Amino acid sequence: MKLLILVVSVQLVALIRADIPGTFLNHTTHRAADPSAAAASSDQQCDGLSFYTTCTPGMCEMVQVCLGASTEYRYCSMVNPDKPFCNKGECSDVPDFSGGCEPNHLWCTGEGWFPDPNVCWLYHYCEELNVMSDVAMCPAGYVYNPETSMCKKKLSDEDCIRIECDADEVLSPYGESKRYFGFCQLEGAMSINIRMYQCPDDTKFNGKGCVYECTAVGRFGVDSDPSVFYTCFEVGGEAMLEKCPVGKTFDKSKGVCTIPPPSN
Repeated sequence: MKLLILVVSVQLVALIRADIPGTFLNHTTHRAADPSAAAASSDQQCDGLSFYTTCTPGMCEMVQVCLGASTEYRYCSMVNPDKPFCNKGECSDVPDFSGGCEPNHLWCTGEGWFPDPNVCWLYHYCEELNVMSDVAMCPAGYVYNPETSMCKKKLSDEDCIRIECDADEVLSPYGESKRYFGFCQLEGAMSINIRMYQCPDDTKFNGKGCVYECTAVGRFGVDSDPSVFYTCFEVGGEAMLEKCPVGKTFDKSKGVCTIPPPSN
C-alpha cells in the first residue's frame, strides 16, 4: 500500500510539473516602432475639458492621463512591474485584450523563443532578426519556463522571473538562466525599454557576456556556423572565438580550417 501511495504521489507531482504550451494572442497588428507615435494617435479619447484616466487604445500597457487641455501617458510596467497592464484606466496585473489591445511585442534580436522581460506568464516567438515578435500567454497559474520554452505550473514566487534593471549593470541577468539576458535602455535611473537576447549554442551567460567554457585544450567547431571555431588554451578558461579564412570551413576531425569539398 505504501508503495502504491508513493507511486501515485510521484505521478501527481510529475503531472503538476508537466509543461504545457501557451496560447498565441492576436498578433495581426503589431505595435508601432515608436510608442509615442501610437500614443499620439489616441489623443481623441480625451475630451479636452475633464480630468480622468483611460487606457490607450491598442496599447494595453499604457494609461492615458487626461488633464483638461493636455494629455500625458504612463507605462504601467515602468510604474509597477507587478501590474503591467492598463485595465479600466488603472494599472493592473489582469490584462484587458479587448478593443485591439495587445501586450508589448519584443524587437527580435534573433530567431526562436524569448521570455518577456516584465511579465512572467508571457513569452515571445521570433521568426527572424529585426522584426516584432508574436506573443504567447500561459494559462492561469502557469509561468514561462526558459528551459523548455513552454509554460510550467507556478509553485512559488521564485518561479516568476523578470529582468531587474540596474544602472550599474550593462547586461542584466534573467533569473539564474545561463541562456537569456537583457539589455536595459535607461533614461536616468528608469528603464524605458528592455531588449532580450539569448546566448549562441555551446555558450553560457556569465553576467558580462556569452562565453564558451573550455573543458579541454584545443580547437572546437560551432555547429551553427562552420566558418568559425573556438580555441581553448587551458581547461576551465574562456575560449577565443576565431574565424576561418574566406572560402574555408572548420574541419572538426582535423581541428583546422580546410576548403570544403564541392557539393554534388
